[in-house]
Amino acid sequence: MDNKRRQLLKAGLLGTGAIAFGNPLQLSTAKNHASFNGKSLRILILGGTGFLGPHMVREALKRGHIVTLFNRGRTNSGLFPDLETLIGDRNNGLDALHGHNWDVVIDNSGYVPRHVMDSARLLAPVTSHYIYTSTVSAYAS
Repeated sequence: MDNKRRQLLKAGLLGTGAIAFGNPLQLSTAKNHASFNGKSLRILILGGTGFLGPHMVREALKRGHIVTLFNRGRTNSGLFPDLETLIGDRNNGLDALHGHNWDVVIDNSGYVPRHVMDSARLLAPVTSHYIYTSTVSAYAS
């Protein structure tokens, strides 16, 4: 991977982390890790067991948030055995998401624009924040 991609990936990870969990460059203190304004957030992570997801899951749990995963159950399926995991597929398999609501949705598994649009439309009424993490492969160099 060339330097531009590494820099882009690093900036993307820091930016997503800052949006979802607070400034990652702040000194770690008990107050910083406790919660968001004293409230534990309910976070849905679409994906959650691949490249970026495990880091986000661990950081959210460390800060006292409640994390739910939505994925196909194929990649690293035993990684977070104590978390609620909703099994489904981004290609016409979003039924497991019905009947829930979350404070934040972090989309790590949207590789096809239609998949992102479908999940964003479905989840818009039940979340106040939808964060989409794009792939570094979207850039030619």
